[in-house]
Amino acid sequence: MSADVESLVVFERDHYDEYDYYNLQEYGCGTGGKGRTKKEIEQNGNRPVPAGHERKIVEKLHNSELKRRRSRSTSN
Repeated sequence: MSADVESLVVFERDHYDEYDYYNLQEYGCGTGGKGRTKKEIEQNGNRPVPAGHERKIVEKLHNSELKRRRSRSTSN
């Protein structure tokens, strides 16, 4: 493993110039990222939920239960 890293260091030293190193740096990606780098935005963004829209489904069921309870209490 260390031999791979050493070979990368030698490769960078031989083939990269200041522009390549500049492009490898992390820099802000504008105002939409709230000061975070592109890497941080990718790591902390929305992640797909395998079960689908769980929050929306739970909220719908909760609201329908509340409506059902209100309609029963007003009809009595």
